[in-house]
Amino acid sequence: MIKTKQITKGAMVCAIYGALLFLNQQSALMIESSASWIFAFPVLIYTAMSGVKMGVLVTICMGLMTMFFGGFTTWFYSWTSLLIGFLYGVGVSKHVKNMTNFIFCFILSVLANLCIILLWSTLFGIDFYEDFRLISQYIPFISLKVFTYLMIGMLGLLQALCIHLVALMVCMRMHMDIVPLQPLSKVQSPRWVGVCSIVVWIAFFFIQNVLKCPTGIVDLAQILFFVDCALLLYFGVVYFMSLCVKYQKKKWSFLSIFGAFIPGLNLLWMFMGELDCLLQLRKE
Repeated sequence: MIKTKQITKGAMVCAIYGALLFLNQQSALMIESSASWIFAFPVLIYTAMSGVKMGVLVTICMGLMTMFFGGFTTWFYSWTSLLIGFLYGVGVSKHVKNMTNFIFCFILSVLANLCIILLWSTLFGIDFYEDFRLISQYIPFISLKVFTYLMIGMLGLLQALCIHLVALMVCMRMHMDIVPLQPLSKVQSPRWVGVCSIVVWIAFFFIQNVLKCPTGIVDLAQILFFVDCALLLYFGVVYFMSLCVKYQKKKWSFLSIFGAFIPGLNLLWMFMGELDCLLQLRKE
């Protein structure tokens, strides 16, 4: 039998979700255009607190609210966010590892962005050529296909990061029973990642400048190159954050993250991430 307290909480989160829909409509769809992942949090928090059965019920209610009170474009943004939020909340309630939740959230976010972009391209004829032409001024070797894949992947990664980090913060602030965060000292930088990175960079150089390869091979090399850069940036951020903890400079930890997004400066982050993988600098 459903408890009255659970019903009250469910009604409350539905009201919060309805307020988000109202704000989205009154702000000229600003929420769904810039931060559609916000729609995921009411059902995420509720599912994490109340379990799967009540989470399913509230998710269905929110989906119906979107159909009745949201616009056509809002349907797809909010429905995908509700699905991601519900499944992430299930992971939290079942005490799934935080990294597993993040990876699953990332995959769902990429698929959601891919479906939405394909749908918008079909219905409204959205063309990314202007954005591609702007990017190609700074990265002349990139192709339109690779640019599209990377854009979808980057959007999925940023959305997954926002959902994952904010969800952890809210769960900790609400004193929920979640899987403890892994200490920074236990984040490993495998040596094989550093070796594979060198192989990827050498292969990318030869495919791009020396060898004549089919377009598919060139596109694959470009995708692997950018994925490798993102991975090295991650290990670079971990390395600099470890330095902040080691020397008790926690106020500088923000810069260790922010520096990875500054063009030119992030080359240092990639270099230190590569060295950390190869030489295991943090173990010294």
